[in-house]
Amino acid sequence: MGVFKTYDIRGIYGREIDEELAYKVGRAFARYLAKDSYMIGHDARLHSAELYRAAARGLSDEGCRVKGIGLASTPQLHFFQMREDYEGGLMVTASHNPPEYHGFKLYDGRGGSVSYAKGLDRIEALVAGLGREEPLRPGGQFEEGERIDAYIDFLKEVAGKEKLARRVVIDVGNGSAGQVFRRLSERLGLEAVILNGEPDGRFPNRGPNPLHPESRRAAALRLRQGGAELGALLDGDGDRVVFLDERGEAVPNYFIAALIAEELLAHRPGAAVVYDLISSRALPERIRELGGKPVVSKVGYTFIYDAMVAEGALFGAETSGHVYFKVTDRFYTESAAYALVVLLKLLAKRGRPFSELVAPLAGRYVQSEEINIEIRDKEAALARVTKHFAAAHLDRLDGIGVELEDCWFNVRASNTEPLLRVRLEARDREALDRRTAEVKSLLAGD
Repeated sequence: MGVFKTYDIRGIYGREIDEELAYKVGRAFARYLAKDSYMIGHDARLHSAELYRAAARGLSDEGCRVKGIGLASTPQLHFFQMREDYEGGLMVTASHNPPEYHGFKLYDGRGGSVSYAKGLDRIEALVAGLGREEPLRPGGQFEEGERIDAYIDFLKEVAGKEKLARRVVIDVGNGSAGQVFRRLSERLGLEAVILNGEPDGRFPNRGPNPLHPESRRAAALRLRQGGAELGALLDGDGDRVVFLDERGEAVPNYFIAALIAEELLAHRPGAAVVYDLISSRALPERIRELGGKPVVSKVGYTFIYDAMVAEGALFGAETSGHVYFKVTDRFYTESAAYALVVLLKLLAKRGRPFSELVAPLAGRYVQSEEINIEIRDKEAALARVTKHFAAAHLDRLDGIGVELEDCWFNVRASNTEPLLRVRLEARDREALDRRTAEVKSLLAGD
């Protein structure tokens, strides 16, 4: 697959990604979708602006109408693509990868990700077949203009006239979402401390992945100093978010999803909420308690989004920190800022510290962190799991899921590495430790 990955295109700039590839991606994407209109934006990485211009030129050289929005977060790009009915979207970003990486995310007319299983393989083949001197197609045009004000207006509408918790710490990580959160804070009248708000593709103050514990230190320190009610950490392109409670402790996204579901289902009882299969079982339980319909999905944002569209779901959440919302009956969008607004509303209504809202959810079960085990023969290891737990309830939605009386776990093969990824949850610590040791031994073939 090379730089063409499971969900997007990513590689090291100058060695795997360059302007020539960006130009070809633009042309190949236009040929694959065979549509007329595209919106394109870029993140804050050092070479993303050049790649953006090259990809835009490739799209316009295929005769397409191209709207460029320049530096933007991925949720901005996605929102405006859908709101303004552009038939394709192209975001120049390597998301949460280290600074030397650059890349592209592609979206179809429904707003769904063009993953490798859904067309990126064909785009890869088209790129490989393009020559250096392809004929230009007539009618192409590129127009550039900022797109942010209507997005802030949309988020202000989400807030409505309800009271909000106002004291927040937001660490943008020198990514492309600083302007969004700065303007949103001003419009909502938040007492926001915004850390690392200036775009800088070197990411000098912390890594672009908020899931790494070291990325949380500055925000956690500010929260522990007192006064703020919650914190939010963004990744490099502003879609992945990790929320921190008032003590500076990271809150797993499945508990965040349960709290968001509480607020949203109060207005739309019976609506569907999508979650991935490695979430805590506390999430689907809570969705049912709130009168909603829990819908399980495979892991990965393309699967979450597609399940939401299929179910007409109100909301969707991925364990890795992605959150998705139904905007209208016509379109859905991913938005960390939307999630922040909903949590601020809920905190104001409940009038209790964030950690106290999370505690009843976190106390239901004991979870392990994701365990990554390097195994060359992944299929043989999975076969051992199937045989050993043949009497248990098994599912194969994504890898192998095993339901036991005292524990559940999922084992999935990595798409890109010789790894098996394991997630376990149990009713108590003793059961979790015992089952973790049992599964590790089984996978290793001991």
